[in-house]
Amino acid sequence: MSLKRILESKSLINGTISLTNSNFNNAKAGSLFNQMIKVYILQLIEADYDSAYQESLFQYLPEAGKLRVHNRLNNTSKLHTVAGELLARYSIAQFSGNPDLKIKLKFGVKGKPHIENMENLHFNISHSGNYVVCAVGSSELGIDVERIRKVNLRIAERFFSPSEISDLMNKDEADRMHYFITLWTIKESYLKAIGRGLTQHLNSFTIIRSGESYQLTGNKRALGYGIITHQPDTEYMMAVCAPLPLSVSTINHISLAGIIKTLPSYI
Repeated sequence: MSLKRILESKSLINGTISLTNSNFNNAKAGSLFNQMIKVYILQLIEADYDSAYQESLFQYLPEAGKLRVHNRLNNTSKLHTVAGELLARYSIAQFSGNPDLKIKLKFGVKGKPHIENMENLHFNISHSGNYVVCAVGSSELGIDVERIRKVNLRIAERFFSPSEISDLMNKDEADRMHYFITLWTIKESYLKAIGRGLTQHLNSFTIIRSGESYQLTGNKRALGYGIITHQPDTEYMMAVCAPLPLSVSTINHISLAGIIKTLPSYI
């Protein structure tokens, strides 16, 4: 369950940025990084929301992908689903060097995606507002992106650990929403990495901030995972989680128009 769903229940330029030029932060910056992760960011533009354009994108999805799209309730949800699968296919092809037609995506009972025919390659996707993001690596990982907006901070009392609540309330009022969304995004990325979603309570582990980095604590399993955070722009926060040690080599920006140029038609 995403933050958006909980809140509701309660109330382009193509290019590549190297790690050295980004504001990524790793919880254990002194570690020897050996797990390579690549992140792919798709920013949706106004033209992508056109219904006729969305229909034209279906040709780049296999039958299972088309079915997932048609099960969505509204056009925005359909666009996020289409864009998520197209971005995933593009990202996996770029990372692995395999053509799209050889990539067989599967979605588990709880929605966790995996690649059926590539056991040593893992990916995860997320979307919020105008952003769809995908992380690809050699071990299980999770990624989450959230729009930074005003939320009821009483949600923290239910989902955050006591030390996280203390850290949050010690922030200046102007910084609290940003920090709340940062913590939430990190938590979702970790739960997605371990394949639990929100079936594991968010306060069963704790996020500690040290300078510009974050570390997971609270239980033995959480200690084995690292966190990387990044802001695609000032209104969004993104987090990637994977077993330590980890590193992100590049942040790759791509448009929908750029993606479909690389993909075959299934018609």
